[in-house]
Amino acid sequence: MRIVIAAGLALALSAGAAHAAWVTKAAASGKPLILYQASTLNPDCSSMGAITIKVLEGPEHGRVSAGRASVFPRFHSANPRAKCNTRRVSGVSATYISQRGYQGTDRVTIEVISPTGAYARHTINIVVR
Repeated sequence: MRIVIAAGLALALSAGAAHAAWVTKAAASGKPLILYQASTLNPDCSSMGAITIKVLEGPEHGRVSAGRASVFPRFHSANPRAKCNTRRVSGVSATYISQRGYQGTDRVTIEVISPTGAYARHTINIVVR
């Protein structure tokens, strides 16, 4: 099943980093939930290049959508790129929507590869209410 991906948290991927993350989020049944958002930016807010996002494991009780999107980054105020937080930038996003009326749990796993070669695998456990 496919899940629609929307805006979420914007993350910068650093070169050479590799990690796996497990997160639990809550969703209203049948409503979109932003699972993930990311961008890779230079200090002048220009793009470092395209991020690749792929759904490795789709949900059993909904659909997920992932791809290129215009996102707001969310850099910490001490980061020189924090000035980029006020403008939309090129990035990726993933969004989940459960089957209408479904209540229970679901799970999605995505992988993200930055233009610098950083790799991350994210498993998002979703509690649908």
